[in-house]
Amino acid sequence: MADPEQILVVDDDRSTRSLLRGVLSRQGYHIAEASNGVEAVNLFQQHNPALVLLDVLMPIMDGFTACTEIRRSDRDDTPIIILTADDDFSAIDRAFDVGATDFIFKPINWTLLIQRVRYALRAGALNREVRRNQMRQDSARRLSKLLFWEWQLNNDQLHWSDDLSILRDIVGHEIHTSDEFFNIIHPEDQGRVQRTLQLVRQGASHIDIELRLRVNGQIRVVRMVGERGKQVRDQDQVFGALQDLTDSRRAEALADYLALHDELTGLNNRRLFIRQIGDAITEIQHGDDDQHSMLFVAFIDLMRFHRHNDALGQSTGDLLLRRFAGRLGKLVPNPGAVARVGGDEFGILLRCTAQDNALDRFNALLANLSQPFYLDGNTDAFLTYTVGIARYPDDGADADELLAMAQEAQRLARNQGRGLAFATSDQQSGSRSSEALALERDLHRALDNEEFFLVYQPQMDLRQGQIVGVEALLRWHHPERGLVSPIQFIPVLEDTGLITRVGDWVIAEACRQSAQWSAQGLILRVGINLSPRQFLEPTLFDRVMLLIAETGANPNEIELEITESLAMQEPATAIALLQRFRAADIQIAIDDFGIGHSSLEYLLKFPIDAIKIDRAFVINVTNALADRAIVRAVTAIGQTLGLNIIAEGVETLRQCDFLEALGVTEIQGYLIGKPMPPRDLIMLLQTFSRPGF
Repeated sequence: MADPEQILVVDDDRSTRSLLRGVLSRQGYHIAEASNGVEAVNLFQQHNPALVLLDVLMPIMDGFTACTEIRRSDRDDTPIIILTADDDFSAIDRAFDVGATDFIFKPINWTLLIQRVRYALRAGALNREVRRNQMRQDSARRLSKLLFWEWQLNNDQLHWSDDLSILRDIVGHEIHTSDEFFNIIHPEDQGRVQRTLQLVRQGASHIDIELRLRVNGQIRVVRMVGERGKQVRDQDQVFGALQDLTDSRRAEALADYLALHDELTGLNNRRLFIRQIGDAITEIQHGDDDQHSMLFVAFIDLMRFHRHNDALGQSTGDLLLRRFAGRLGKLVPNPGAVARVGGDEFGILLRCTAQDNALDRFNALLANLSQPFYLDGNTDAFLTYTVGIARYPDDGADADELLAMAQEAQRLARNQGRGLAFATSDQQSGSRSSEALALERDLHRALDNEEFFLVYQPQMDLRQGQIVGVEALLRWHHPERGLVSPIQFIPVLEDTGLITRVGDWVIAEACRQSAQWSAQGLILRVGINLSPRQFLEPTLFDRVMLLIAETGANPNEIELEITESLAMQEPATAIALLQRFRAADIQIAIDDFGIGHSSLEYLLKFPIDAIKIDRAFVINVTNALADRAIVRAVTAIGQTLGLNIIAEGVETLRQCDFLEALGVTEIQGYLIGKPMPPRDLIMLLQTFSRPGF
């Protein structure tokens, strides 16, 4: 486990220091104490604490002077929270002037203190990581050198740039002719390179080829680019560069691995699991699997796992997940597969000859998993879970359907208080009401009957006072029921798999509307929500790009929104997909930010443009200090990363003013406008002025 973070507590009152030490020690922090500013500065230089709690009024050196001295040190980014009387607003202003990060009033609200300490430490860690990344990038720019060359065709001479160390690293030794260079090319690439060089000799103007070199017993991957120069004094020459791609190709291979595996546990991820189920089905269909005539797919949900995280901490919770995954992997025999398909959800692929055999196996597996997990010398943990099982071909014809049916069976087991359930038709009918089934039946016809439509909720830029974007929202007008709440029908779309087809319609319709607005000279960013099922579809990128092309929409006016929790399910996969969208000029926003469990390490890697603060933190931002602290922390993260910060659910001018003061850049909510059809939005834009002005 990581060492506990150290907090420096500075106060001349011994009882206050004692209380602070007791409260913070119970939260797992290591405490250093000082009774005046001089001691504080000395201890800060000795211990480099992660955070400083600093009283204002102290003998020898007051808190303002101590804060100034600390900010002059090499670690000037350490968070400093000032402790001051609840009516001393001049002290607060002065504290911020000398570099304080935050403040808290005396007498101390201990719950609020713990919240502010957590978010100050989180923001501090983020700032340090950003600075480290910047240093790495600066170093990489200095060290990333290309090897330049000149090839004189008349005498076949090769001349290299003066970077001899790079020359030795890439090609091993000095090379003077194309024949010498050809001798170190990998045999499998020689024919392709020979044809390229021959084309250049015959008059081709460009070289761009990737090849492998054999250098000092190792294989290096390089890219060779060149361009024919103007002939001078009968000298025909080609100028170019050689770039070593070995490390980047290794990184790509690692990225390919991470795209199909869970980084925390090392298990297969959902995408690879779906592929493995599909391969197993194909084997059975082709008669390649004589012994194992039936497939079983199990969906395991760890019950109330968040309690382990809350009680033991995130790092210990991660260790527990790894231990569970390790035991699960040992229990499933080959041929078979184990995967982590969600945060605390796992999948099993098992091949058997009969259901009784499968039931025996799963019961034995559950009995083994019920044994305690030993985390260290003093801690053990018991996990509870529910399991749903679907079988091929009885419960589904393909991988997606089988996994969905297993998940449905798991919900049934949970609702009935059982550990395990099979996905039989009787159980399915028992788990849904007739009304829900009717709703599902009507949804299957809704798209063909053109019952869906989109509304758009405006977003205002607080810096410009203008509407700069909208969020597209799906609505359903039932021919008999009228408007059906999205809360009722969206989960059904997700559960039945209809969300993929309807989601494509939403993307197409939003892009069509965006293209129409653009043709009218109206430039608006259009936000489109992606559901969990959509996001996990391997063809999502290609479908989105096709729909954008077909509708004529401008990619940089489209913003795809995914939730924080969805992004963190398979972060490596999410990063790779989002990078493809960003490369296509499509903007990315993290929705409902603040209610998930984002890792700072991954947040830095996500290629995003905007963070949307969940409305749960906006409602009480004017009078709830905890919510205000959360919004402040989120805006600090966004500002550090240069992101757009959008607050959802803004309904009052007072909320708007508070959010603007905290650094929010855009707002969305009924204060600006409710979700509305395009014609109403046009009317709003024609008459809009910032509320309160």
